[in-house]
Amino acid sequence: MRQWQRTFRIIAAAGVAAVIGMAVADGHARERQTIVTAQVERDTRADEMRQGAPMTYLIDFRDPNEASRWRAINDGVMGGVSRGGLTVEDGIGIFSGETSLANNGGFASVRRDPEAFDLGLEAGITLHVRGDGRAYQLRLYTDQLPQGAAYRSSFQPSAGEWQRVEFSWHDFEAVFRGRLLEGMPPIGPAAIEQVGLMIVDRQAGPFRLEVAWLATP
Repeated sequence: MRQWQRTFRIIAAAGVAAVIGMAVADGHARERQTIVTAQVERDTRADEMRQGAPMTYLIDFRDPNEASRWRAINDGVMGGVSRGGLTVEDGIGIFSGETSLANNGGFASVRRDPEAFDLGLEAGITLHVRGDGRAYQLRLYTDQLPQGAAYRSSFQPSAGEWQRVEFSWHDFEAVFRGRLLEGMPPIGPAAIEQVGLMIVDRQAGPFRLEVAWLATP
């Protein structure tokens, strides 16, 4: 074979390898770009949802005074050692801590200071949250129930994804210390004066629930 033919084939093979290498590199770059883009989309979802259909925000964690309105009530009141609380970071409320089953414990909760929400004409409420795969409760307090009792509804958002969780008033049931209360009236939206979050899923370990807002449609 002539020398120039061998040289041409070597150059051609090198060119094909270079093209393949560039395609692979481009594929990896596109894959990385897709992953980064998806992460950015997830992280900006809370702000995007605020720009959707008109709604009335009952609780918006962009309010600089919101963090000071929440109080922790954990199973230490019954001898347990679970811990939890609510902080605000970059306009997002974070209910986090660690549950323990020691000493017959297993729950952590936070409650917001009482406020007249005037929900008598609303069909329900909506949370925008990002969870960790564990189950939580939204708790609403009214003067219809004995002190310490609440109306609860459970929800379990998928881990790592921003989600809107919609509740109708029929989703709530009256409870006291984990037990259903018989003979109690259904929740009266106009009487709601306090909101709380609780984790009591009979599991031990860390938890984290991010909340962007609570609103009515």
